[in-house]
Amino acid sequence: MPIDPNDPEVAAYLRRMATKQQRVEAQMEALNERYQRMAAAAEDDKIELRRLGQALKKAASRIRYIEDIPGKRVPYFLGFQINIPGQSNPTVSLAGSRLSDTKQISQDGPFVATTYLSAFLLRTFSLGKYEGSTENSVGRPNDPEMGSEVNTPLSGRFRPVSSSADPFSGAYIGPGIGGIPTAAANVAAAQAVQTFRPGIIDFLFEIADEGVDRLRQNQIPIPSRYLFSEFDRPLYLPVSDFFERGSAIRFAATLTRDIGFAEINYASLPNGFQEGGVSPPPDPIANDPTESGRMIVALGGTLYFTMLGYKILQAQSPAV
Repeated sequence: MPIDPNDPEVAAYLRRMATKQQRVEAQMEALNERYQRMAAAAEDDKIELRRLGQALKKAASRIRYIEDIPGKRVPYFLGFQINIPGQSNPTVSLAGSRLSDTKQISQDGPFVATTYLSAFLLRTFSLGKYEGSTENSVGRPNDPEMGSEVNTPLSGRFRPVSSSADPFSGAYIGPGIGGIPTAAANVAAAQAVQTFRPGIIDFLFEIADEGVDRLRQNQIPIPSRYLFSEFDRPLYLPVSDFFERGSAIRFAATLTRDIGFAEINYASLPNGFQEGGVSPPPDPIANDPTESGRMIVALGGTLYFTMLGYKILQAQSPAV
């Protein structure tokens, strides 16, 4: 029996079927969208897991110790140099002066410091010309100008950087200095009186890595006594100190006292200029001690500070 499409019951049934199909299609479309979202989330999780695995692998292979940094090790001395002028006037004070020097690490590799070293190279300076103080004293009219460096037996000597480490017996300074002839100014007195140690420098020092603004100490500077304090012992670091390539290292020293003056026998000077009115100058030992030629010089010099360690050449960048 043929179905009549115009039959109201048939038309109602077809409408019900069409509505049901639309609901099924909507449900399938919703399920497909949900599946796509789940698949995308799973792919993101897979990518994140892959990234996490790479990070864990990188962390496992990350350099943790200086010894793990690849590269050739070569000994290296990173030196700092501070010139300290001699006093040209007794009223000039060097105590409290803060002097600094900055050095930069080259790009061929990081620097590893293991030890601190320091020494002071002594230099002497003229106090200038002056006339005699008595009728029998001609003074020192031929001395170099004030502040000129003069070569004396003290010149070029490496001195300790702490007064507590000084083994030098000192030089005589007392009655009769400055060219005033008195009975007290004689060789015996010079040998007996040991009241002055020329050319000892005491200071407080600081070290900072300017590249990362990091100090190597707290707010209290380090005394120079820790450097070659006794029997020329250097300051060994508790662990190796690491400075990345390109770092700028600053060494700063604050003088705690004046370096001072020293009196020496000018007859021993190899400068070649005439002293007083006698040429050549009198020898304090071969001549009358009361007429011995002596002079006072201002002291200065060059402060050397060295960070001893090694460079790591051809290292990866950055090293850590």
